[in-house]
Amino acid sequence: MKVILDTNIYIATMRFINLDRMLIWKLLEEGITIVLTDFIIEELRENFREKYKPEEWGRALDLLLKFLGTGYVEVKRWDEYSYHIEEARKLTNEKDAPLLAAAMLDDVDFLITRDKKAFLENEKLRGTPLGRKVHSPQSFLAHLRTIQYGIGFR
Repeated sequence: MKVILDTNIYIATMRFINLDRMLIWKLLEEGITIVLTDFIIEELRENFREKYKPEEWGRALDLLLKFLGTGYVEVKRWDEYSYHIEEARKLTNEKDAPLLAAAMLDDVDFLITRDKKAFLENEKLRGTPLGRKVHSPQSFLAHLRTIQYGIGFR
């Protein structure tokens, strides 16, 4: 299974001990591949610069390196998902279209985000098969529990 995590998940994960951090480690423990994109990596750099204090940078980068070192992280490049960009722009805002375009790849199973406006409560997206790929951290953890106990995902 492969999942893309929105940058808002990483930002919270690398700064606080919370559900988002638990989610990432749970994915890695379960052998689920986390998909990063060149877009996500660039957005993380910008967010680290804007939202983190200088002393938090090192800790965030150490955690990112730990994630990368697990062997369960895959990086997708622009040329792999850019052909979905026009369709993604029709379903969400310009800023988040690259993330949605990457989630449209056939080998990506889920997009996990906390962004309600662009994804979770987006009516245009909800009405598509792609909408079933989009989950909050809480709903995805619930999904993992249903898999562990042999109950189908709703």
